[in-house]
Amino acid sequence: MINTVWLFLMGLGIVISILSGKIALITPTIFSSAEHAIRFCIGLAGLIGFWSGILKIAEVSGVNEIIAKFFQPFMSLLFPSIASHNNILGLISLTITANLLGLGNVATPLGLKTMAELQKINPIPERASDEICTFLALVLGGLSIIPSTLIAVRAQAGSKEAAIILGPVFLTSLVGTLTTLVVNFVSLKLSKYNPKEGTR
Repeated sequence: MINTVWLFLMGLGIVISILSGKIALITPTIFSSAEHAIRFCIGLAGLIGFWSGILKIAEVSGVNEIIAKFFQPFMSLLFPSIASHNNILGLISLTITANLLGLGNVATPLGLKTMAELQKINPIPERASDEICTFLALVLGGLSIIPSTLIAVRAQAGSKEAAIILGPVFLTSLVGTLTTLVVNFVSLKLSKYNPKEGTR
């Protein structure tokens, strides 16, 4: 569907250019836009690559266990049944850290790896466990203190005050995360009183 939308928009732009007598601008505009897109992607890739490397070093060197201990009180409340699984708690902590830094592209592979580990200890593999539901509610809320990727995008786009979004992004992501956690908590509590199996 998205390909259809982009094709329609490009076709519409070309038609408008022809009708307005600016057909000569089509080719130079395409080349200019392509050049700008490449510069933009390279600049953004540098930031993502840097933080991806830092978090990978943290994972390999065992720093994730230190981060897990830092988040231990919070994790004990959200994931009481996996308190002894330091590796999983470390992965969850790294994912949260990536989210807090606004690194969605980094948090995604970490999140997938965490889900795989949570699935290994899932007593009913055909259903999402309470821990998986809670983890998804936590990370999909998108709590972010420093939205690094978004700031980088704004800077690459020429914004003079790229970091001005810090306050609004933090507040909206905080509300979103708290809302998802509350809804998840209520849903899990209600599911325990639901006699029908597989409703979660």
